[in-house]
Amino acid sequence: MDRLLQFTERLNLVGVWVGGSLLFLTSAMIAIEVVLRKAFSISMGGADELSSYVLAISCSWAFGFALMRKAHIRIDILYTRLPSKFRAALDILSLLTFLAYLVPLVYFAFMVVQTSVIRESTANTPLQTPLWIPQGLWLAGLMVFLFTIVVLLVATISRLAKKDMTGAQQLSGPTTLEDGIEEETGISLTAPAVGGDQ
Repeated sequence: MDRLLQFTERLNLVGVWVGGSLLFLTSAMIAIEVVLRKAFSISMGGADELSSYVLAISCSWAFGFALMRKAHIRIDILYTRLPSKFRAALDILSLLTFLAYLVPLVYFAFMVVQTSVIRESTANTPLQTPLWIPQGLWLAGLMVFLFTIVVLLVATISRLAKKDMTGAQQLSGPTTLEDGIEEETGISLTAPAVGGDQ
């Protein structure tokens, strides 16, 4: 299970790096487009179309990475005050809710891509982009997100079955205030102070 978690982490990391690189290149393309229009009254054409594709693709590939890094927003005002068993149940419920939302989304996204392939749909733009290409990349990101949810859910349940509450919370629980402070400062709040007053 640990190897599968590591593979999922690497897969999401590659996806987020590719998505980030695409966003960077798109920003450069838009900047060039603006300069060309302003200075020379010419246009490369398609910058707005390509940027919309990149935004959708990079977002779908970032969802799984955000889940692995606990970057999705969770309100934990009551969560932290509950016993560990209730917190574990809420963690499982949150992943199941993600799953209940994403399964139909992936299904209908697949239907969209399939329809574009069958009809050989192209964008109604000068580029006439075959729509299955950006839609397929968008769908792939959603499928990786779905895969990530399933892996985290199975791994969390597996750790709970082994009575490893701490390990399960580390996988699927929200980041605590202390975790956030430690991540930002690099200072462990649980470690004993070094060099304190004698």
